[in-house]
Amino acid sequence: MSALIKTCSNRTLERQGSSDIEYTVIFTFKIEQNLNYFAHLHLAHLTSTSLTGNLLGDFVKGSQLSFLPVELELGIRLHRGIDSFTDAHPVCQQFKSEFKEIRRYAGVGLDILFDHLLAKQLEAQYQNLCTSFYQVLHAELALYGATLPEKYQIKTSRIINENWFASYSHQQGIKLALHNTGKRFRNTVPLEILVDWYNVNSDRIESNFQLLYHDTTLFALSKRDELIARLN
Repeated sequence: MSALIKTCSNRTLERQGSSDIEYTVIFTFKIEQNLNYFAHLHLAHLTSTSLTGNLLGDFVKGSQLSFLPVELELGIRLHRGIDSFTDAHPVCQQFKSEFKEIRRYAGVGLDILFDHLLAKQLEAQYQNLCTSFYQVLHAELALYGATLPEKYQIKTSRIINENWFASYSHQQGIKLALHNTGKRFRNTVPLEILVDWYNVNSDRIESNFQLLYHDTTLFALSKRDELIARLN
């Protein structure tokens, strides 16, 4: 890991010459949604990779990322790999199949619900992790400054200042997040029905989520090593 840290430092210095205009052109953004931010931060924590880089995966498009500090590029690519892995996982496929009327949008709702299930799984660790993640994200907002897209800076500042993750451990907070996200589509999607689905099937859903998260963690560790070798 020390070799990675050294390489990150070198490449960060090499890339600081990139202009602000370049960043403005290359960054594009997805529709704003309350996605599984906490899960991505937790996987960044488990893999000892950049929290900011992993969170940026929901704010950046394109394959040309070499203008970024390497730790951010690694985090973005890890985020994308994790999303692809979980989307194709049998647990996710099974869960989505149970929402025939909203299957097209079920993945968005499951992302949000998964943060709630992870918060429950972490129990006593959850609040301490939230505090730690807020501190790191705040420090890295200052560290990377204008390198980060404005929309990311605004969103992350809100996450920190409004203590978003406090509501993730409570079903009422997740239900509100699902409801608000569903209203952002052209035609409102009742994503909050996932809460009722969970309450009826909680034992099965939680055991399958534990399997999914275990597999995803192993994948993330392997993908991190692959990316370190490639980006070096």
